[in-house]
Amino acid sequence: MATLTHPTSRKPMLLAAPLAVTLGALGGLAAGSAPIVGIGAATGLLWAGLAALLARPLLRLRDTRAADLPALTAMLVVTLTFGAGLAQHVMYPTPEAYLGLMQSPASGGATGLYMVLNPLVEWLLMPAAMALAWHRPRQRRLLLAAATVYYLQRLTTYLYFAPTVLGWTQGATLPGVGLWITLDMARMALDLAVVTILAAAIITRKH
Repeated sequence: MATLTHPTSRKPMLLAAPLAVTLGALGGLAAGSAPIVGIGAATGLLWAGLAALLARPLLRLRDTRAADLPALTAMLVVTLTFGAGLAQHVMYPTPEAYLGLMQSPASGGATGLYMVLNPLVEWLLMPAAMALAWHRPRQRRLLLAAATVYYLQRLTTYLYFAPTVLGWTQGATLPGVGLWITLDMARMALDLAVVTILAAAIITRKH
């Protein structure tokens, strides 16, 4: 088992720091503003510094019951966002209906939900879950798999899904909306995979 001062205890931070900077920059890129890209990257760098300061007290929790909480909470949050997305597809199954929803004031509620919950998993829960499980090889592998799938989903969101939806306020074609809907169903399958892998990681810790 790695001690708090052992180099392997710092490996999660070596992964989290560049990831935070990248996520911050991609968030600005999705907004379509070059200055916000820089602000996002700087925010990610500040977050990495704060996480480094909090790493030692966080790692003290890794052999306690609290070590389960980040992975469990991440699983529940991803399940919630998956459910919200599925409900939208069920209620607005056609490109015309879905576009109408996204161009109406009602879309603000769903957008606000995602803007709160997704960063919670991206910036806090997933990195914390990996840090607390890093000294457990089997669980570490599962959480790395969950994180890989999850951040792949977030990458597609920042590069395609979010900018495309934001562009719909200026107008959109129905074939383009239909393609977005089809691809979004595939993106939701990634969410299900994340939930499944996180559940397996939580069960693994119990054994």
